[in-house]
Amino acid sequence: MRKVIVLGIIIAGVALSGCSSNYVSDSEPYDRYDDPEEERPPSTGDYDCSDFSTQEEAQEFFEDEGGPDDDPHNLDRDGDGVACETLP
Repeated sequence: MRKVIVLGIIIAGVALSGCSSNYVSDSEPYDRYDDPEEERPPSTGDYDCSDFSTQEEAQEFFEDEGGPDDDPHNLDRDGDGVACETLP
């Protein structure tokens, strides 16, 4: 039992020490290469209706991605060829 506790403490210490290496302090310079005002798509690569502001925007994306024949993002759940029907 004592070995398990010691091993747990060691593992926790290693995990915590690894976290500190990703910390960026205020004193380190940070260069931003993107435009913070530019709207960007989600980074996951999977789109949902909530990722679009309007139905027209979702429809254009849906058609560009292959819909209605191919709908990898499931934007047209009822299969009628219209993406994100509940959006304004």
